[in-house]
Amino acid sequence: MFISSSLSRPEESHAVCSHLVIPMSVSSCNRQIEDAVLTDGTSVIALLSELSQTSNSSTWAQESTALTISARYCEPSGTSPRRDAVQLLVHGITYTKDYWSALGLSGDQSQLYSWVDFAARRGYATLSIDRAGDGASSHPNPFHVDQISLHAAVANHIAIQLKQGQIILGQSFENVIYVGHSLGSVIGVELATTYPDAVDALVLTGFANLSASPSPLVLNTGLLPAREAYPARFGNLDEGYLVTSSMSARQKAFYGRNGTFDPKVSALDFSVQQTVSVGEMATVRQLKVASNYSGPVTVIIGEQDAAFCYVNETSDGLGPGGECGQGKTSPPALVSALFPAASTFSATVLDDMGHCINLHYRAALAYTVAHDWMDEHVC
Repeated sequence: MFISSSLSRPEESHAVCSHLVIPMSVSSCNRQIEDAVLTDGTSVIALLSELSQTSNSSTWAQESTALTISARYCEPSGTSPRRDAVQLLVHGITYTKDYWSALGLSGDQSQLYSWVDFAARRGYATLSIDRAGDGASSHPNPFHVDQISLHAAVANHIAIQLKQGQIILGQSFENVIYVGHSLGSVIGVELATTYPDAVDALVLTGFANLSASPSPLVLNTGLLPAREAYPARFGNLDEGYLVTSSMSARQKAFYGRNGTFDPKVSALDFSVQQTVSVGEMATVRQLKVASNYSGPVTVIIGEQDAAFCYVNETSDGLGPGGECGQGKTSPPALVSALFPAASTFSATVLDDMGHCINLHYRAALAYTVAHDWMDEHVC
């Protein structure tokens, strides 16, 4: 079931969009994490470190959760030969569905940064969602409910409904293409592991082989309880929902070197940021091999991605920060080990681009790579 709240076509856009609310009840196997008292950055980092050290001895249990998911469905303004395909777009930490729509920018900037508009020009419909815990979607318990497994269960539910014609009335989709960014890509791996038949293809952006510990640049973004950092925006949230409090540190973690992005976009990104939950941070590295997923997979990442390919930190923005490399032993290529039964696997590393590929000057190149791949392997 869905509720449509509005219909819009932004100026100069090639997409006609409607805003939806999708109610659901899902069950997921979650890590049991007790609620904690978090008051400052020190307490946040201490808890995340403890949870990282105890991950192998943690207890897991089934959680049943009722949610509403806020979504935006966009389709090409004209007729399309790809009417039977839809992209399910799932954002990363501290974002909403607007990550896929140029952070809400309009005009020429929307044309430069909007994945949704690019997809419409290539004939693809998209369904971008606010993940549980972000934006206008439900905010479940941020410790033992809002975790990677919950997000995978939500994606599975939505994929089923898209194929059955229960979200877009009168339209059932033969092919659901899962497109993730960062944590959204981690969720895509979990989806393929737990629900191997849910989607027909995986496009994983801002993602590479997970190392033993998170990038220090991500942990050093000044993580604080959202309600303490920005009480006017997040005062009603549980303290287990976190935000980044340092704009410069966030820029180092999420962007490439100086000159690869517009500083005004980075500043906007910081000002409109959403949250990441303790539960998400504590389960991001619990990935298993998706042995039974047999569809195609592609990884697309910026060469300077400091979140997944951290090398070292530089103060001037001109040094390595992130360095993903090339070849079969590079971190992006090693993702293939998670998909031994995939019909095809590829990894593309793009120069002059950092972690959040959608927010760089060369975003359209990433979009072209992704849609050329979809044209070849899905539609």
